[in-house]
Amino acid sequence: MTLTPAGLPSEQITAAGYQRAHAGKLMVIRRPDGRTPVASDFFHIESVGTHPTGLFVTGVFENDRRGHMISTSVRDAEPSEIEWLRTTRNEALVS
Repeated sequence: MTLTPAGLPSEQITAAGYQRAHAGKLMVIRRPDGRTPVASDFFHIESVGTHPTGLFVTGVFENDRRGHMISTSVRDAEPSEIEWLRTTRNEALVS
């Protein structure tokens, strides 16, 4: 599998390698329209497998909902996004 995130050189990576690299990280759906992520776009990787078009990611979203997507459709959440999500979820618990 060759991944070519915007502006980065291509690299070869296996499903197991991708899963190891992202284990425990908060991920976010990469929307093609460039809109700002909402809370339901964030998830933790549960597993990574292969698919004819690339790597297939299974993630656990809010409320233990599982979703599947191609790995080029997701990215690591940025520190500012992680803090925003933490604040958003804490505010929801207080309300």
